[in-house]
Amino acid sequence: MTNDYVTIDDADALLPRVRPLLETARKLKREIETIAARYGYEEALLEIERPRIESLARNLGDAVEKLEDLGCYVRDLDIGIVDFLTKFESRDVFLSWRLGEPRVGHWHELQEGYGQRQEIIDLRQMELETEFVIPVVENEN
Repeated sequence: MTNDYVTIDDADALLPRVRPLLETARKLKREIETIAARYGYEEALLEIERPRIESLARNLGDAVEKLEDLGCYVRDLDIGIVDFLTKFESRDVFLSWRLGEPRVGHWHELQEGYGQRQEIIDLRQMELETEFVIPVVENEN
């Protein structure tokens, strides 16, 4: 995994590559869980499916590794959450993206998780109701 910092624009640009990899990883994880549930997670019975499970697990590992190579921190395959490392106000934070979201629109502190995500505010897209007037200070001399 790279520990490279990404900007919001960088993370958004990666989403077309991240989405299919994340969807594939989620599908593979569900398939492994389905097989295990079918046999009641009983080790002796699962031996029958060992080659299939090993293949699925290998492919799952490859998908997660590719996500990590893109700079993603895979947080939750069930929900489909990845984070990207970035800098904000001179500190490391995570940009947070969830499968289905159109762009990276949230962030959280490193020690926090999905539940503490905060929306990224893009001041360029805000319509301000107040016009700012630059005060003129006259020289008293």
